[in-house]
Amino acid sequence: MKKKILWALFSLCLSILTIYALFYNSGLSLSELWYNIKEASPLWLIPAALCMFGFIFFEGRSLVLILRTLGYPARKRRGFLYASADIFFSSITPSATGGQPASAYFMHKDGISGVAVTVSLILNLTMYTIAIITLGLLSLIFFPHVFMSFELPCKIMILIGIVMMFLLTVSFIILLKRQSILVKMGNILISIMTRLHFKTAAEKFKARLNTIIENYNECVVTLAGKKKLLVKTFLLNLMQRASQILVTVFCYYALHGKLSDGLLVFAIQTYVVMGSNFIPVPGAVGISEFLMYFGYTMLLGEESAYSLAILGRGISFYTCSIISIITVILGYIIIRYNKIKNEEKE
Repeated sequence: MKKKILWALFSLCLSILTIYALFYNSGLSLSELWYNIKEASPLWLIPAALCMFGFIFFEGRSLVLILRTLGYPARKRRGFLYASADIFFSSITPSATGGQPASAYFMHKDGISGVAVTVSLILNLTMYTIAIITLGLLSLIFFPHVFMSFELPCKIMILIGIVMMFLLTVSFIILLKRQSILVKMGNILISIMTRLHFKTAAEKFKARLNTIIENYNECVVTLAGKKKLLVKTFLLNLMQRASQILVTVFCYYALHGKLSDGLLVFAIQTYVVMGSNFIPVPGAVGISEFLMYFGYTMLLGEESAYSLAILGRGISFYTCSIISIITVILGYIIIRYNKIKNEEKE
């Protein structure tokens, strides 16, 4: 918990420094930004806000769909909580998968087995990554000139992002298909525990390892035979990624951008996501904003590009993080309340 708090504080400081750097370099004042926001069209800010909620909603629906297939009667509302936990803690840790343990915590509290939780999160993360790759490939096919127009450091980050996403996808697929790898990893862990003189714990884990692998294999086999589930999960993750990207597109329209530039803005923001997704900085703070700035100067003047970067990022990341942590806090309070209530009945 202390580590999470430290990363949260680090992320907050980094966010403040990033926003300060954007203002300092642009010459844009807070009053000018506020003026731009006031002049923004509410007609377009509303769908931007709805897409921000969609980013949480679609991930939750995907997790609920997987869990129901595995035989757990997961509720849609709980899916929103699982996704919120994942999104918030991913935003304050330097790993793209930093929110997985938090999501797993709430699933476990809902009575879902550890094996089912692991398989669900791996499958969802696989589809999540494939969704980004799909959008990235479409952008490279239809808008290669946009990629070529980025500065060299931006191109390098985007290419690193593509390679990392491909390797991550391959790793997840291997974990889902080759349980022998998990057995080897389990045996290595047992060996380490034994060397550290945790013999009792090592023996207990060894006794449970075969059962865990069998249950894991059963879950994987169940999901592998559900082609419709895999397609639906992929499409939900595709909609999740598209929702996040569309936030900036609608913000561009809200700041009175040309309607004909919508697909171009979508492509630029897709490159931004690909270039920032695997940078080891909490929430890619600083990286996303500057990639957005360099990207949007292809279409806009410097001040307008800064305004769009701050407004788009403010809704898609900062506001989303706030809503996610509020959801997580409420979810935790409800769990604690139900626990106390059950103890009183006993």
